[in-house]
Amino acid sequence: MINKIQRLIGRLVSDKLFFNGAMIFIFVMAGNFFNYLFQIAMSRSLSVPDYGTLNSLLSLLVITSVPSGALTAFSAKNISGNLATGDVPGVRKFMKNTVIKTFLYDCLFLAIFIACIPFLMKFMRIDSYFYYIITGIAIFLIFPFSLLLGSLQGSRMYLSLGLFSSLSSIIKFILAVALVYAGLNLAGALFSVAVSPLIIIAAAAIVLFSYLKRKQDKGNEKHIAVDKTEENGLKTGRFYFLFLFFVLLFYTFFTNIDLITVKHFFPAYKTGIYSVADILGKIILYFPSAIVLVMFPEVSHAHATNNKTKHILLKTIFVTFLMCSFLETFYILFPDKIISFLMGAKYITSAPLLTLYGLSMFPFAFINIFINYFMAINNSKILIPMFLFSILEVLLFYLFHYSLREIILIIMITGWAVMLALSIYAFYEESALIFKKFFRIIQNVMPVNSN
Repeated sequence: MINKIQRLIGRLVSDKLFFNGAMIFIFVMAGNFFNYLFQIAMSRSLSVPDYGTLNSLLSLLVITSVPSGALTAFSAKNISGNLATGDVPGVRKFMKNTVIKTFLYDCLFLAIFIACIPFLMKFMRIDSYFYYIITGIAIFLIFPFSLLLGSLQGSRMYLSLGLFSSLSSIIKFILAVALVYAGLNLAGALFSVAVSPLIIIAAAAIVLFSYLKRKQDKGNEKHIAVDKTEENGLKTGRFYFLFLFFVLLFYTFFTNIDLITVKHFFPAYKTGIYSVADILGKIILYFPSAIVLVMFPEVSHAHATNNKTKHILLKTIFVTFLMCSFLETFYILFPDKIISFLMGAKYITSAPLLTLYGLSMFPFAFINIFINYFMAINNSKILIPMFLFSILEVLLFYLFHYSLREIILIIMITGWAVMLALSIYAFYEESALIFKKFFRIIQNVMPVNSN
């Protein structure tokens, strides 16, 4: 028995996905720890309405910065593919061109956001123009930050990726506490979010380009010529970026539009109560994100070298299921104690919402796996179900928004529907093969039974 356990542990440690996932997990958990310390500190320092406003603006930031998420995946995919073929000069050329284009599009995007502020003020019922300007600064800085993190991910520099990601959260927390304590309140909390990536951008750029220089100086990697046009016609160029953009837009829309909807339809106090369930419930979504961060470049690398990828997907799903189930158990058993301990007794009415919100995030943890897998193998067909179900979610929000519980149930229904659709598509060939074998067995057995 002991020998079997030792062999199992040895197999897990030698597994690249598990080992790198465990390392990234430690850093991601450290980052998430400080992210939630930030939320806890802000929930206790700000009034309930201000806390709701803060998280509404943060949800707006997440949705409007979707292109930065596409940029992360785009850079990770390109760099991973180039390094898989030994094309280090191609990586450097990609980085140079992408940095220039990122700055230009970043300026354009910021100008569009500023032009939309009057509409956002009316829709979200937040009257301070200054709060939106700070959010705009955060949007501007998140683009180069995302480009560098994606480049580290694609280079499979997992130690640097985890370190810089967690440091950003630590800096944000320290700044927020200092600024709110100094009396800046909501403005201070927003400002900490906006400027925290600055130091990380400079440090990550130095580390990345030093790594690429060493890689090129070695000059001993075999260059493999591959056709970067995939079977579905996508290339790792602008069309691939658009594919990433829309996939991440729909996914981000699913998981963040609810808080903006609540801010629009419900009073400020209820938005604050809902924010607590939203923030704590999303731990289930973010808890297994480390394993997904590792899965993406591993699948991309395997796909670029024509190796199998489904076994990586299955391992990621299995680990995610265990992690999410573990957390949801606590949300079912102790929701009131968790909220009272972490966020304070003034949010205790959010306890029934937390259990339900945790369940609604369960399918989205798997959706995150599937969309990262399909992005890694350049499969664009998932855009159709993502688009259709995002329209459905908006329609349901518009028709049924009479209680906070209804909002969460709508998220849950659309989430499970999307997860089912993507899982069927991901394992269609394997499922069809199993059914064919099953029917063959039935056909072979039936004549015997009839005699």
